[in-house]
Amino acid sequence: MLAFKKHHQFAPQQPFTVWMESYSRRQKFRRMARSLLAERDEILSDLGYDRYDLLDALHLPLHNDAMQYIEARRSKRKQQNRAD
Repeated sequence: MLAFKKHHQFAPQQPFTVWMESYSRRQKFRRMARSLLAERDEILSDLGYDRYDLLDALHLPLHNDAMQYIEARRSKRKQQNRAD
């Protein structure tokens, strides 16, 4: 029985488990985004966010990481502001 547990620990993740992790991460993002969307645009700008980017990220498919999308948009906006 102990050998089974060791083997089971190293078994590859099941697709359902991967899906649940993605879903959980998206739910955490939705909670964060909702609280940010309640703020004024000036506050969002001070934090480095854009309301439209947050709204777009909320509508991404589940297999896309919304936080990676937001961070990519933030860094792109920073680079554009430096160039101006």
